[in-house]
This record gives sequence, C-alpha cells and structure tokens, in this order.
Amino acid sequence: MGLSGALYTGVSGIRAHQSMLDIIGNNLANINTYGYKSSRLLFSDMLSQTIAIGANGNPMQVGKGVKFANISSDFSTGNMEPTGRIFDLGIEGEGFFVVSGGSKNFFTRVGAFDLNSDNVLIDPSTGYKVMDSNGDEIVISKDATVSGQATSKVTVVGNLDSVTSSKKAEVLFMSTSLQESSTAATSSTELNDLDSNSTDYSDGDIILISGTKSDGNNISATFTYGSSNDGTTVGDLISVINSAFSGDATASLDPSGKIVFKADTPGSDKLSLNLADKGSNTGKTTWSDHSFNGSTYTTTATVYDSQGTPHLVNLRFTKQMDNLWDLNASMNSSDGTFVSGDNAITGISFNDDGTFSASGDTTIQFDFNGISSNQSVVFDLGISGENNGITQNRGTSGAAAKADGYAYGKYNDMSIDADGVIKILYTNGLTKTIATLKMALFNNNNGLNKVGDNLYEQSTTSGEPIYVNPNSGRAGKVRSGALEGSNVDMAVELTSLITAQRGFQLNTKVITTADEVLADIVNLKR
Repeated sequence: MGLSGALYTGVSGIRAHQSMLDIIGNNLANINTYGYKSSRLLFSDMLSQTIAIGANGNPMQVGKGVKFANISSDFSTGNMEPTGRIFDLGIEGEGFFVVSGGSKNFFTRVGAFDLNSDNVLIDPSTGYKVMDSNGDEIVISKDATVSGQATSKVTVVGNLDSVTSSKKAEVLFMSTSLQESSTAATSSTELNDLDSNSTDYSDGDIILISGTKSDGNNISATFTYGSSNDGTTVGDLISVINSAFSGDATASLDPSGKIVFKADTPGSDKLSLNLADKGSNTGKTTWSDHSFNGSTYTTTATVYDSQGTPHLVNLRFTKQMDNLWDLNASMNSSDGTFVSGDNAITGISFNDDGTFSASGDTTIQFDFNGISSNQSVVFDLGISGENNGITQNRGTSGAAAKADGYAYGKYNDMSIDADGVIKILYTNGLTKTIATLKMALFNNNNGLNKVGDNLYEQSTTSGEPIYVNPNSGRAGKVRSGALEGSNVDMAVELTSLITAQRGFQLNTKVITTADEVLADIVNLKR
C-alpha cells in the first residue's frame, strides 16, 4: 500500500469534509428561507484492503478513506410565522402545494402566493399558476358581483310565552273558564249556576262592564240581571258586552267556557275588558278569577323581492285562545301590498308539551311595488311535535324570523380556511366558494428533486404524487396569513460546523505528516 495510501486517505477526508462544510453553509444561508428543509451529509468508509489473514482467521484490513453515503433533507414542519397576508399560506402537515409550469406540475411548501394581472393565483417568484382540486387555475376577481335573489322561505324559530299577562291586547280571553258543576259553561248557562257564583243574583243586580276600545277610548256599561231586564244567562251577558263595544270588538264563548274578546280590526293592542259586581248587589261572582288577559309578540323579517330589494315586514303573533295563535304580516305601503289582503297565517296550534302542532296555509303572497308578478313566500314554523321551529313554553317570548334571498352584492373580502377552501364574501353577506386548493403527498419526500425557487419535482424514487384535499389525513391544515419558516436548527448547524472544520484540519494533518515521512525516507541516502 505504501505511504501514498495515507495521502489519498487524507485527500478523501478533505473532500468529504469540504462537502460537509458546503451543506452546513447552505443550511445556514437558508436559515431565513421560508419552507426550507435542512440537509445533512452522512459519511461511510470506502472499501478496505485486506493485507493478511490473522491466526484466528479474521481478515486484517486497512481502510481506503471516506466517501459520501447519503445526503437527505429533514421534512419536519417548521414554525408558522405570521405575516398577515391572506395569500401567504403555510401547511401544518406533510403536503405540498401544486403549481403548474405549463407542461408539468411542480410542488412547493412555500405558499407565498399572489394574484397576477388576470386575477389568477400564482407563485410570484416563478409565475407558475396555483392549482385547485380539479386541476384548474384559480381565478379570484375583486370585481365580482352577485345578483339579488328573491325570498322564497322565512324560517321562524323561537318561543311564544304560554302565559297571557297583558291587560291590553287585540284578543283577550278569560284566565280561567266559566264552569257549571265543573263542566264548561255554555251560552245558556245561568249566571247563578256558575261554580264561581257565591251568592245568587236577584233581579236588578248590576254587573259592571268597563274597558277600553281598540282606539284607546274608555267605555263603561252595565248588565242588569233579570229576565225582564238584560237577561240571566252567560249568553245574555255576552250580548250586552257586544252591544257596548258594537263596531269595535266582539265577545264570544269558546268550547272551554272562556269568553274571548277580539277587536274587529286587527292590529290594535289597546283593547281591554273588566267585569265586576256592583257593591250594592245581592248576588256575587268571583269575577277576579276570570280576568281578561291577552298576549301579543312582534318581530320582523327582511324579505327580498326578485330584484334583491329588501323590504322590512312586521310579523305580529296574537294569541287567540289556549295553545292557539295567529300571525299577521304588515309592511309600509311604500314597499307594496299583500295579494287580496292575504297577509295572515291562522290556526297556529301547539301541543300540550309546547311543541308546534299545526297551522293553516303558511304561504303569504306579496305584491311589491315596481314588480309586475306576485311573490309567494312560505313561512316555515317547524315540524309537528318537534322543537326545531316555533314553540309555546312558559318564559319570555323571543321568536326570530330569518328569510332566505339576498340583495345585490359586490366583492368585499375573501378567506382561505384550514380545508384550503377559498371563499369570497360579498357586501350583502353572501359567501361563495371559489375553489379548493390542490395538495400533493409523496411516499418518499427525499426522492424529490430540488429545482430552485422553493420548488420540487417528482422523480422515479419519489413516486407519483397522491393528490388530496387539505386537512385530510397526513396532508395537514392550511394556515392563511402565515408562512412556514426554515427548519434549520442554528445550534445544531454551528456545532456541526465546528466538527467539520476539525475534521478538515485533521485530514490536512494526515497529508502533511505523510509528506514529512516521505521526505525523511528520501533523505535516508544522505
């Protein structure tokens, strides 16, 4: 082998450590390069020369130096560094963004994208187009608009208080039923036969009728007991009430034995009614147990016509009797009218457990000004027996109505979520999905070829790309407004730099030592 072997061994060591310095230097040079993956060099010894076989049969070998074994990259995810730019995208996983160079696709971890003059999303360092999940370019126009859409359905969700507590309302009814022997009274039931009558009335006894009309004006009247006077039955009392409020409100007796008092003109909450015995009466009825109360709840809905013009519609719920309500819709005359005055949903009934039961026709026909055709809107009150719509429970009324449809809108903002879905938000509140980013996975990331500009290309050893959507499996989430930092560990690299330097020095020492020995051998003849 001779002393020349030591020279060549030292040379191989110098070359290896020079490459090691190159790699460490490149890592440190890219410490602030977004998406950069640090590389490392692994050494292995060269083939060894067998110079003899030992007495024990073991070969005695002398190494021939060092060589490269492998150069690989660390594909662990770097820290996410916030940038605040919506088109700066980081990946919290193993995936790669896909960009098209025209004839072929390239792959990158650096989502520092932007729009070109044609509103196409590109990688500005190369001009390559970012691909969506369908393999198409992504166009995001900030001049985008969306036409208005007419409302077809209004969904009503919330609660109507089951307890009537208002002394003034459009519809009033007794808090408890009039009964005869614990059975609901009828119009022919004698007042003296009522369970709440403690002392029989005598001819000439007076029941005082007082209240306010629907216009808010006070009214006072009397019912004089006796067959030769106003009468003796519940029906007779109701007739006197109707006479007193003639043309303004009407009283009737419902099947449960409650007197229901309703304004003739809908929309008034000023109606009130009170019954009491005159102090000088012989007969007495506990009318305080049969006080008149009502319940009204009002909310609004914004209904859009076919041109996307919004119209504020008032929705008024009025309790008609136990577990039964009506809904009346109204709007300003400057908005329009209702077809044939059909602006009500009647018979909205509830089950004993407070769930919605049924209703009449829930379609209301609108005739908006400036629109030639009528517009039908369905009011969704819920599913019978379910709590998914409107309910009637004890508690504060708080029903809300949400209409579909929308006004004309222009581009306002955009977002990119963790699933890589790109959405545009319009000024009318509508959100529209534009595209979903395409992401690629490889079975062997270290088999990818680096082609510069933070790009990779596939190779035979990397395998074919596996195209997936972001946030699926090991692909990882997309983080908008952040970029993945370099995963170079400065402390590790500086330590390796010292090691490489020492290795280089030691190998130069081998060469100089071997050279000195050869010089001594040459000088032996002197």
